[in-house]
Amino acid sequence: MSNKVIKVQLTEQSIDNAIKELEDYKKWLKEKTQEFVKALADEGMQISRAKFQSATYDGTNDVSVSVESRGENKAAVVAIGSSVLFIEFGTGVKYPDSHPEAGKFGFEHGGYGHHLGRLEKGWRYQGDPGTNGEVIATGKHAGEIHTYGNPANMSMYYTVRELEEKFEEIARRVYRR
Repeated sequence: MSNKVIKVQLTEQSIDNAIKELEDYKKWLKEKTQEFVKALADEGMQISRAKFQSATYDGTNDVSVSVESRGENKAAVVAIGSSVLFIEFGTGVKYPDSHPEAGKFGFEHGGYGHHLGRLEKGWRYQGDPGTNGEVIATGKHAGEIHTYGNPANMSMYYTVRELEEKFEEIARRVYRR
C-alpha cells in the first residue's frame, strides 16, 4: 500500500480538484475495506472448513462452516453442528486439556455434553464410529460404538492463527493500487 498524495494550490479550482480526489479516495478505501473483510472471511471459511472436515472425531462430523455479515466492515466465520464443541475443545479423559482458550469460553474438559468425557473407561453411543470409535461386536451392546472421546482439534483456534499469518499478504493484495 502506498500513501495517497494530493497536491493543492490555493486556488478555487485546485481546492475543488483536491476535494474530488479525496471523495474518490474515500470511496475507493471504503470499497477496498469491504473487499478486505470479505477476503479475510472467505479465507477463514476455507481454512476452518478444511480443518473441521479433517478433524479426528468419533461420531458424525456434521459441522457446516459459513460466513455471516455482522454489519458494516464486520464478518464472522461461523461453524454450526452438534459436533462443533466436541471437535474444537475435545472430550474424554484419554485426551489432555489442550485447548488454550477452553476456560475462557467456560468449557471444562469432559464437563459438557452428558459429562461422559469424565468416564475413564470411555462410553458408548449409537451411530457413526468416526475416526477412532470401535464397534462393539458382542454382548448386549453389540453394534454400539465405544469411544474414549476426541482430542481438541482446535479448528477455529488454528484458523485464527493462520489468518494472522496471512493478514498482511491479503491486505497487500486487496489494497494494491
